[in-house]
Amino acid sequence: MFGLERDSKLTLDNKILDKYNMKSIAYFDIETTGFDKENDIVMLISLGWFKENGDLHIKQYYAEDEEDEKSLLEAFKDDIKGYNIWCSYNGKAFDEPFIKNRMIKNKIYKFVPPEEHLDLYRLIRPYYKQLGLNRCNLKSVEKYIGINRLDKIDGGKSVELYEKYLSTKSEKIKEVIMLHNYEDVLNLPKIFKVVFQIDTGSDFAREDSITEKQLSYLKYLLDKNKIGIEINFNKISKKAASRIIDNLIKGMYDEKKLLEIAENSY
Repeated sequence: MFGLERDSKLTLDNKILDKYNMKSIAYFDIETTGFDKENDIVMLISLGWFKENGDLHIKQYYAEDEEDEKSLLEAFKDDIKGYNIWCSYNGKAFDEPFIKNRMIKNKIYKFVPPEEHLDLYRLIRPYYKQLGLNRCNLKSVEKYIGINRLDKIDGGKSVELYEKYLSTKSEKIKEVIMLHNYEDVLNLPKIFKVVFQIDTGSDFAREDSITEKQLSYLKYLLDKNKIGIEINFNKISKKAASRIIDNLIKGMYDEKKLLEIAENSY
């Protein structure tokens, strides 16, 4: 396994850093050889965290051959330990389940992922059209806030390049793949600017927002059961509202769990 570590200085508003407690988050992204969790491998992981001096430290774990996957995952497991929150872009659907499955396939049974997964894609997706975006992929959001990448490839191209790397061991190819994944993680903290814009903007309403009928019934159930949680009803989806209503009807009044459903609307 090849490892690389480097620091980057980021200019971020302290209001944003504080609001999302960003210095306690682990930022990550993976590259794989395909979409099949059973047969494809994790060939690269980048993991970032803020240091005491405010720099973003990014550590990369690269599989120089397919046998390296286990050592790569073990190193990542050790470094992610102790974090309660990890952050990705669309990682709930892909990166997290892929990592978990590959840990099991490699017989790494003591992997304990952070309790909370902050997926920036899911926070931005309901509002991307209001932001004037045609798509909600990572590079579109990056361009929206003025990020210009050095990297010029995408995830699909990295798979092709990795196949070439395995046969050629080209350092240049390895550098291209690693730069792509490095910038994916480097830009995650910057994307909180968009999340902050949505959270603090009164004009933003979800495309899939709660209906008036759901809102009326949900408020009735919360009042009836004397549940005083503070829900931002402007930011809650129809799907999340249905889940909360269903839980209340079934007698599940755990305020922490209900709030979690509301805050993770998607």
